[in-house]
Amino acid sequence: MKCPRIVLTLALSLLAGGMTKNVLAQEASESEAPEPEAQVIKVGESTYRLGEIVFDAKKREIRIPAVMNMREGGPIEYLMVNEKGAVHEALLTTPVRGLHLQIVFKLLRYRSGEGEIFDQFLPEEERRQRIESDEKKPRGDAVSVIIEMEKDGKIEEIPAASWILDAETGKAMTDEPWILTGSHFFEGNFLADSEGSLIGVYLDQVALLNMSRKGAENDERWGANSAATPETGKKMTLILRPAK
Repeated sequence: MKCPRIVLTLALSLLAGGMTKNVLAQEASESEAPEPEAQVIKVGESTYRLGEIVFDAKKREIRIPAVMNMREGGPIEYLMVNEKGAVHEALLTTPVRGLHLQIVFKLLRYRSGEGEIFDQFLPEEERRQRIESDEKKPRGDAVSVIIEMEKDGKIEEIPAASWILDAETGKAMTDEPWILTGSHFFEGNFLADSEGSLIGVYLDQVALLNMSRKGAENDERWGANSAATPETGKKMTLILRPAK
């Protein structure tokens, strides 16, 4: 994972379950001066907070505040973007920074990698050479994306895919995990923050999470499933977990 340098003791103590006090995670690019520090705060027995993100070191679960942004129409290219990102193409928005999310993935030992996911955008000859090559790019970890929302006085969990309509079948997208492809720095800027791209539906090398399913390369195939989505402005929690 191309990740900013962080305080090593933070990672070691968190992964060992031994963090007992507040520790600073320094947001620094690989070539630029550090940005202001973001504080990782212990909020429970195994839970911590970084910015707007709450994460569980034992469960490796990540919780992100989100808002319903686009509940009908399309096409959509993102499941979720930062509120300063491409909101006209996204189901959900969040105040969470991409850099903070990537740090949390790193701390929880998620592995990132593009694998062959973006190869379909390459020229045919280059795709053939990669297929024939013995050197394969590793694919990142599979991540389940769940919506937690209050409905009729009860808290329920809903697969995020059920809110996306597949124009080819006319039905909701099947529930499959997203892949942690990870984002990266370019000229001192963390691209997921620059673009606001967090979870892609249409393939995006800047976004942290992308789909590996058939049709992810088609930017006109996916829309909002208005039959399943709540009203615009509805607040909820997006949950990321290791896929089973």
